[in-house]
Amino acid sequence: MWLKRGFFGYISLFYFLALFFFGIMQQNKIPAMPIFFLQMAFVVYVILFSYLYSSKSIGVTCAIIFVFQLIATITMRTFNYSYFGNPLGFNPLDSLVYDRIASLFYHSSFRELNMFLDTNEIFYDDRGILYFLYFVYQLAGSPDRGVNLAVFFNVVFITASSYYVYRISERYMDQKSSIFAAFVWGTQLYASYTATVGLKENIMVFFVVASLYFIVKLWNEYTVQNVIMALFLALFTLLFRTAIFYMLVCCLLAVTAVKFPFIRKYIVFFIILILVIAIIYFRMVFNEINEFRGDQIDYDTYQGMIENKKSASGGFSSIVNFISAFIGPLPNVVAQGDKSNYITMFSFSSFCKTFYSFFFIYSVYRIIRTKDVKLLPLVLFWAADILMLMVTFFTLHDRYHWPHVPVIVILSVWGGTKWIERPPRNGRILYRAYVLFLFVVLIMFNYR
Repeated sequence: MWLKRGFFGYISLFYFLALFFFGIMQQNKIPAMPIFFLQMAFVVYVILFSYLYSSKSIGVTCAIIFVFQLIATITMRTFNYSYFGNPLGFNPLDSLVYDRIASLFYHSSFRELNMFLDTNEIFYDDRGILYFLYFVYQLAGSPDRGVNLAVFFNVVFITASSYYVYRISERYMDQKSSIFAAFVWGTQLYASYTATVGLKENIMVFFVVASLYFIVKLWNEYTVQNVIMALFLALFTLLFRTAIFYMLVCCLLAVTAVKFPFIRKYIVFFIILILVIAIIYFRMVFNEINEFRGDQIDYDTYQGMIENKKSASGGFSSIVNFISAFIGPLPNVVAQGDKSNYITMFSFSSFCKTFYSFFFIYSVYRIIRTKDVKLLPLVLFWAADILMLMVTFFTLHDRYHWPHVPVIVILSVWGGTKWIERPPRNGRILYRAYVLFLFVVLIMFNYR
């Protein structure tokens, strides 16, 4: 059920039905027809490439991922030029700032760039993408050529992260399943979108999965070299999203801790203890991270903003925030205005994720039940990131889910293989009930 190549075909059929279903229900929200057809084209891309990937060679699969992302990003970039008149898409905010700063300083020294960033109090976790664009624009010789060359390098980062997803996966499952996990990750349409509109997520996640690979590697090969590599790669995430660095360090410490038999024996107790400590000290950590970033908003102020959101939407937003934390972000397949650009065009990836999240949830259940501590770093990273998103009320945003999506893909495939090897009692009924629940949630969310 999970590893068949026809998986994307079945999900695509449901997605097309959803497009037309929600289109009929909410005709006033149908995006302009070119965006509607672009969505359909991307789904067709995924279907076609799902029948091309090699289940025997990661090299061939990475080449296919590279070609897929190149085609998808060129298609979207061409669309942005012709439809929005801007290579960065409709109403770019963060990416427009990044582009303008890199355009101003690409011919200047790196020191001058940093002086400008310090003077204007640019957050530290925005500097990674600025440094990337600065060097790419220098290499290209002009911002006009650089903005397109940056897309190419994004595709390289996506392909490289797919390779590391494979390397992590092969430590837990067979080659065929590991390659499939790499392929699922490498064909995420949100990665194509991010590459096209000039955001930082693809580069950031490369460092996340590369660091996680060396952390996972420590389970069997606890060497100084692997520790140094894990920390070295994790340090780069400080330039993209500060909190991610702390999460990776926690994963590294967890791998070190479970080397002790006493901790492995009482692993459930220690996990609960860590969660309690995390909740108690979340306020302090939140304030410290924001201070490091240069953000003036403290925890209490931010919580006041969240309470305003809750009061404006009633209890519905809290329910959606909780559900989306585990199976989301929920896809908005039909939207209007600027949302049709930054939500609907890549919503097929989110739509697929809601289906295979069932196997992710099953994998977490199985890991806890069997106390399979070798998978602890992956679960811990997901749990830390999702806890932060739930508290900050960001579970509906693909952008903030993105760092842990490769972990969900890996664990979903792992859970799927375990499900196939030994199907649980009443497993089919359970999965059908989940799909029914999923359709109800998606209908309510898209029709709201």
